[in-house]
Amino acid sequence: MNRHHLLPLVFFISGIVFFSLGILTGEIEIGVVLIFPFIVGSGVYAFLGFISMFIAIILFMIGFSSKFPLGDLNRYKENANQTRKETSVKSGGVILIGPIPIVFGSNWKIAIIMLILAIVLIIASFFVFKTI
Repeated sequence: MNRHHLLPLVFFISGIVFFSLGILTGEIEIGVVLIFPFIVGSGVYAFLGFISMFIAIILFMIGFSSKFPLGDLNRYKENANQTRKETSVKSGGVILIGPIPIVFGSNWKIAIIMLILAIVLIIASFFVFKTI
């Protein structure tokens, strides 16, 4: 860990501490809607927690970008082009939004396999949610 990541870590930990103090004093409430967590607060601890988290994110992005100065970026690209090897990756995926599948693949064979997987997942979800 270099010095550019130490300060964001300090702000992140202080944000967690302020959120914890806010929860203990009742200034902050936490909850979950569907799968998305949320934090609602009013008061000093909530304000300091949000500010600390915001500063931590900004400092982390600045620290990450300072690792790659613009002049060195061209050198990294040249080295990457010299050592590049030809590789082939076949991939695919299934996204289920409710009962509606979205299937994608890098070629048609992978897409067919993903379609079969989507059908199996839909049938399995009907059996699981039928018993609930």
